[in-house]
Amino acid sequence: MRCPARLRHAPLGAALLLAACTAPPVRPPPPAAPAPTPPTAEQPTPSAPAAPVPDAHATQSPWPRLRQRFALNACAYRPEVQRWVTQYAKAPLQFNANWTRAMPFLLLVVDEIERRDLPGELAMLPYVESDYRPVPARGGDRPAGMWQLMPDTARNAGLAVRADFDERLDAQASTRAALDLLERHHRQFDDWRLANMAFNSGEYRVRRLLGGRDANTLSAAELAKLALSPTTHDHLDRLLALACIVETPERFGLKLPEPGPDDRVRAIALEAGMDIRVAAHLAGIPVELARRLNAGYRRNRMPPDGPHRLLLPESSLARFHATADAIPVALWNDWHEERAVRTSGIGSWASQLGLPVAVLAAANALDPNTSVNPSMRLLLPGREADPPPDDAAARASARSPRVHVVAAGDTLSHVARRYSIPLARLKRLNPQAGTLRPGDRLRLSAE
Repeated sequence: MRCPARLRHAPLGAALLLAACTAPPVRPPPPAAPAPTPPTAEQPTPSAPAAPVPDAHATQSPWPRLRQRFALNACAYRPEVQRWVTQYAKAPLQFNANWTRAMPFLLLVVDEIERRDLPGELAMLPYVESDYRPVPARGGDRPAGMWQLMPDTARNAGLAVRADFDERLDAQASTRAALDLLERHHRQFDDWRLANMAFNSGEYRVRRLLGGRDANTLSAAELAKLALSPTTHDHLDRLLALACIVETPERFGLKLPEPGPDDRVRAIALEAGMDIRVAAHLAGIPVELARRLNAGYRRNRMPPDGPHRLLLPESSLARFHATADAIPVALWNDWHEERAVRTSGIGSWASQLGLPVAVLAAANALDPNTSVNPSMRLLLPGREADPPPDDAAARASARSPRVHVVAAGDTLSHVARRYSIPLARLKRLNPQAGTLRPGDRLRLSAE
C-alpha cells in the first residue's frame, strides 16, 4: 500500500494509517468504538490521506451537554436577565437561525469546555459578543472574531494578528485563547460572574472596584452596584438570559436547532499552503462556507510561512482526501480567477496552460469533460495580487470620521467623549441606539 505524506492528520488517524501501511493490502474492518478526540489542530504527522475516525460526539446535541454543566442559576440571577430573555424570545425565527448558523463553532466550543471541565454558560459568551460570527476587525486597534478579542490581548495569548492571517478569526485558536483568559480571571476572582465582567471590561478595573472584597460574598444586587459600564452589566445579563433559555427553551416558546450532518468540523494540517477556493472545490463545499470556517486567512491563499491547516466538515473530509492528490503540492496555493470569455472544453484550457486536465478540473470542481461557457469564472494557476489592507478604509475615515463602528464595551457616553461630541447630540443623531452591540454603526455628524 502506497502512503503519500502530503496530508497530515491527528495522532489517532495517523496511528490507524501507519498500521494500514504495514499490513497486507486488505482493508481491515474499522474499529467498533474509537476513543473520542477533540477536534484540535495537531502537529503534522506523515500519513496516508484517509478519512479520520468519526468522533464520538459527532451526532450529539450540544444542548443537553451544556445543561448538565450549567452552574450559575441563570434564570434567578436578577430581573434584568428575564428582560433579556423576553427580548430574545421576541424573534424566535431569527434566534433559531442564529444558532443554526453558529452550530459548527458552538460544537467546537462545547468540546473545549468539556475538555477543561468549565461551566456550560461560557458557551453563550460568543453569542453575546458576535452571534458566533468570525467578525473581522474594523480598523487597527479594534476587536475581532467571534470572541471579540483585542489585538494586544490576542498577541499576549500567543495568537497571530497580521494582515494576511488573524487568529482571532480562527475558531479553534481564539476559543482556546478566550477560555484561557476566562480561566485566569476565575483563578483571580473565584467567581465566574466576575470572570465574565473582567473579560468584557478588563481585570484591573474589576479588581480595583472590588476593593479586596470576596466576590463569593456578593449578591447579584451588590455586583450590580459595581461602577462598571452598563454594557458590562448587560453583558453578564445577556449571557445568563441565553443560558436560561437553553435550560428550558419551551418555557419561552423557543426551539433550539439540532446539529446537521455537516456541522461537525475537524481541523487537518497540510504540508503546504492551499488556496481556500481550491480547498472548497476539493472538499465539495461552497467557497463561502470554506471561508467562514477558515476566516483567519485574510487572503484566498495561505501565508507562505504558515500555519497551513484547514477546518472542514467531517462529512467532506473523505472527498477532500480522495481528490487532493490530483493537484501537485507546488500548485496548491497560487491561483487567480478569470472569466472564461470563450466557449471550449476544460481540456482546451488545460492544454493551453500546459497542465494535465485532471489538475485544472479538480481545482475548479469540474468534470474533465466539462464544456466551459463565457459566463463561467475559472481558477487558473498564478498568484493573484493581494488586496489592500482591510483597515485602509478605516484609517482614511478616521481622519474625518462620520461613523463609529461599535466594539465590545462601547457605550454612548464613551463614544461621545472619544469624538468630543456632546452626548445629547450623539443621541439625537442616533435615536434608535439603545443597548449597543458590536458591529452597530453610530452616526457622528449630520452630513
